[in-house]
Amino acid sequence: MRKHILIAILFLHYPTFAKESVLIENVTVVSSHLQGPLQKAHVLISDGRIKTVSSSNIKKTVDTQVIDGTTLYLAPGIMDSHVHVSSIPGMGFGVEPVAQKNGALAEDYYKQQPYSFLYYGITQVVDPNPGLEWTKFTSSKVHPDYYRCEVITARSTFPLVEKNDELSKSMFSYIVEQDVAETALNSPEKIVKRIAESGASCIKVYFEDGYGDESQWPLLSDDTLKRIRKSALPHKLPLVAHANALDMYQRAIDAEVDVIAHGLWNWGEFWRETEVSKPMHGVINQLMSKSIGYMPTQRVIAGLGELMLHNSHGIPEFSKVTPKELLEWYKQPSAQWFKEELRAGFDELPDEVIARIFLKDRMGKGNKILQTLTEAGYPLLLGSDFPGSPSFSNQPGLTTFLEMKAMADAGVSLVAILAAATINNARQFNIDKDYGTVEVGKVANLLLLKQNPLTTVDAWSHIHQVILHGEVFDRTDFAADTMANKALQQTSR
Repeated sequence: MRKHILIAILFLHYPTFAKESVLIENVTVVSSHLQGPLQKAHVLISDGRIKTVSSSNIKKTVDTQVIDGTTLYLAPGIMDSHVHVSSIPGMGFGVEPVAQKNGALAEDYYKQQPYSFLYYGITQVVDPNPGLEWTKFTSSKVHPDYYRCEVITARSTFPLVEKNDELSKSMFSYIVEQDVAETALNSPEKIVKRIAESGASCIKVYFEDGYGDESQWPLLSDDTLKRIRKSALPHKLPLVAHANALDMYQRAIDAEVDVIAHGLWNWGEFWRETEVSKPMHGVINQLMSKSIGYMPTQRVIAGLGELMLHNSHGIPEFSKVTPKELLEWYKQPSAQWFKEELRAGFDELPDEVIARIFLKDRMGKGNKILQTLTEAGYPLLLGSDFPGSPSFSNQPGLTTFLEMKAMADAGVSLVAILAAATINNARQFNIDKDYGTVEVGKVANLLLLKQNPLTTVDAWSHIHQVILHGEVFDRTDFAADTMANKALQQTSR
């Protein structure tokens, strides 16, 4: 009986058996290109793209799948432009010893991960550091559309410099040699050319000289950064910067990066301040004047703080996005290794004090910067940096939604959150011809929501159906704890 149920589900949802077109009738369209919601709209989808958006009835054929959208809201699918699909919450990038010792749990996680993103309506992702396991994500029969950066690092710079074993070092394929001629094998110019030929959509560089107040690591030289910048332009590869400290922000801005992929929560010499100082305003004004993309990534800090709280692995929402066996492992002493590292890094302070440092102090600083940009009307980018660290407090899909909630809590308007999650990301990564709005000709990666996302941010978690390249899925199809999801997993084996 169970076998027949699984086969029936596959016939309903596997693309080979999908209906030729989909017609959504009497739906309210919510999209950033509109002045306001378009009510009682009729939207026709065919061949994976939006064919018609009309206020008039649309003729349907016998092969058309019709959806009554009378009580629903049609929005673009969410784009998270900062995720790491090789990284396993609680284990790291899959190359750390803890992941190697728990291979079965890691594989179960990788099978579920694409569906977890879709469960929360994320239909496009950008992975700034793909690691070694990203093809497990893209080999799934059903997965969000995947775009990746490639990391340029030097042997003496972060992140390569902190890797101690050959497996971890093998994550990085583009190791630049500085102060060499353009014709040298690993010159900035040759490295950028190889990245472009690999099919990557962007380049990531790190502005990180040490964690916290430390500054032991060198950075890529100004000349190397200029050469990377110049070489990337003809290939239309955005330059994405890892930076979260004030001095690193200045270096990234001076290097003319396109995106800074973290919020500014490390205020350096102004760490005792509770408000944004004049010099810090100067840095933020430079960022705005150069139209550099800004990702708040508050869930990085929240995930660290929540890890230190009791039962941080017991959140009910986890059951929808995390395999049950992995949730059970989080309860074991062996899963607490990263929590122990945080304790050691804070000189064995009580867990609740460490949690408060992250959740109140550092998130508070990030929120102050976010509020400064919001008051200036500066467009934001939705990027969760999932999972942000080896913390298991951040889980796929859910973390993206919580990042949106964090933006709302900081005072970002629902209109701005909609744009950050859709059109702003698409424009920043040069894919707005295909994504970001509910318009004719665009890829039909869409969400049917039960609530209006311009009324409450919680609407983004009240998903009725997910439409991926014109294929319609019930949200429950993607949940980790449902029979339907088990069937989906069979298609990727």
